[in-house]
Amino acid sequence: MKNTLSTNKFFLLCLTFFSISFLTSCDPTVSDLIGKEFAMNDGYHIIKFKSETSYYVYQKPYNCGGDGSWSFNDGKVILGPNDSNCESTRELEDTYDISLFK
Repeated sequence: MKNTLSTNKFFLLCLTFFSISFLTSCDPTVSDLIGKEFAMNDGYHIIKFKSETSYYVYQKPYNCGGDGSWSFNDGKVILGPNDSNCESTRELEDTYDISLFK
């Protein structure tokens, strides 16, 4: 009886651990992005999702940023055009996998 009780506790502990691991490894949702900043893979640009439809992007170390619109579809973040003065910042308009924004 005692052995069965220990086995059940071990099983529940493992189940809890794997459930937490699975939940924390999932891709972010749209609501997870809003209000947060993320570094783009190029090492120069930072994007902040201001709302469910707008973002601000800037290039460091330069004072070069702009506002734009974004959307989400089928696991992809779609960055629309932004009004930055810098060409490289404007060129970020593209579709990105949401896993980039962890």
